[in-house]
Amino acid sequence: MRRRHVMYLLAGGLAAGVLGGAVPAHAGDLLGDVAARLADAPVIRGQFEQTRRLAGFSNPLVSRGDFVLARGRGVVWNTREPFPSSLLVTPDRLVMRGADGKVQQQMQADSQPAMRVVGESMIAVLRGDLRSLQTRFEVTGKLVGKSGWALTLTPADAGMRRVFTRIELAGDRFVRNVRLEEGSGDSTVVRMIDPSAANRLTSAEEQRFE
Repeated sequence: MRRRHVMYLLAGGLAAGVLGGAVPAHAGDLLGDVAARLADAPVIRGQFEQTRRLAGFSNPLVSRGDFVLARGRGVVWNTREPFPSSLLVTPDRLVMRGADGKVQQQMQADSQPAMRVVGESMIAVLRGDLRSLQTRFEVTGKLVGKSGWALTLTPADAGMRRVFTRIELAGDRFVRNVRLEEGSGDSTVVRMIDPSAANRLTSAEEQRFE
């Protein structure tokens, strides 16, 4: 269960509901148009709410916390509810810590190809490098109103499709909503709350990336 939970947090590094009328975009122009709408910021921070639904269970699992995304560094998820923990995802490693700050799980990206793909894809969205997603996913989507957008990522690799079948992203200047559909029928929605851009990490945030 822990490994699955990590997968959803990886994909969930982004998120948001989209309002307004949909405007179709030509496939060749779509990713460039979406990248132009995303904030070009070295650091993005905010709150998150993750809702996980397991196939065969009626009650969802809900967790809340805060996140920090740093261009070129990765992302830190700090879960506050229901159980405190933190997850560091960088291009080459993943580190999960408990409430006491001690490392509970650590993985190198080279030993976890699926996690590496999801982590790199999330970081690609953060830095606006959406075209790199085309090497691993079939990408479809649309522009929404004057500032919104929505994308659907379908894994191109059969092995990845056994892990998850689809990732849906929606947002405006920031990725605000992520929905991950797993091959087992489980699903996770991550909603990003009050994201904001900054030029640099605070000293406390720097320590989280160590």
